Amino acid sequence: MKPLLPIIQTEKCSIHPALRSLIRHIVIIEADFGNSQISIEGNYMPSPEQAMFINLYTRFKSRKSEEKNFHTVSSCTLIGAHITPFKLLAEESHRSVSIIFQPGGLNRILNIPMTEIFDNGYSAREVIGKEIEELLDKSHDTLSHEDLDSIVQSYFLRKLNFIKDPLPIDAALQHLLINYNSSIEVIAGMACMSLRNFERKCKERLGMSAKLYARIARFHKAYKILESKPSIAWTELAYKVGYYDHMHFIKDFKEFAKQTPTVVYKELEEEHMQFQLDWDKL
Repeated sequence: MKPLLPIIQTEKCSIHPALRSLIRHIVIIEADFGNSQISIEGNYMPSPEQAMFINLYTRFKSRKSEEKNFHTVSSCTLIGAHITPFKLLAEESHRSVSIIFQPGGLNRILNIPMTEIFDNGYSAREVIGKEIEELLDKSHDTLSHEDLDSIVQSYFLRKLNFIKDPLPIDAALQHLLINYNSSIEVIAGMACMSLRNFERKCKERLGMSAKLYARIARFHKAYKILESKPSIAWTELAYKVGYYDHMHFIKDFKEFAKQTPTVVYKELEEEHMQFQLDWDKL
């Protein structure tokens, strides 16, 4: 007999207008495991997203694709765009807050090159410092989603005093995230930059080249569609997200997922927990 799956509820918060150039989404997630002893793994595939995850009442565990053992995740984790898949393990009821930044938003907040936190998750305390403890303490002390949302957004609103105003490149990167098949020359023009200068700034804001970022964004979109509709045909999925043919699609899957679409299909047929939600569709 299969164990009961946790009851998962999500609430998408309305972003304060002053924060919209920095933050795309804030989502509060409640997972109720009841009294069951459950250990559920889920994939966290390569993604263009820069994010902060606040984990309340639990400590997740993670392992990269090449690792054998799980490692405990910090209560507040920062993650930049990444190209290595990993798995997360949840074993108890929890509440979490997912803050998904605009492309380059985390770079503007931290004022460090995203190459410093590329392709990995880091403890927010190690990167930001002790100030994050106040945010965590306040988050633990509140019960309502409304108060939790207010605490998180107030933290970032205070940060605005120390953050530079957005530039044309920020709007260009937001465009590229959605229009990942666009010409990089066109995106550089939107940023009002030469191609060479644009690529240099992309490394600083994204941690990777614009071309790789666009490839990751396309792959990530394909995976989210596959996760929600595992019966979709490869060819249909490939063309749906803009691959020239299904062989290019399979090539990217092998490179980024570290496994073939066939293996991914099989995994998705089994019970698993979605840690990477489709934030735009919540």
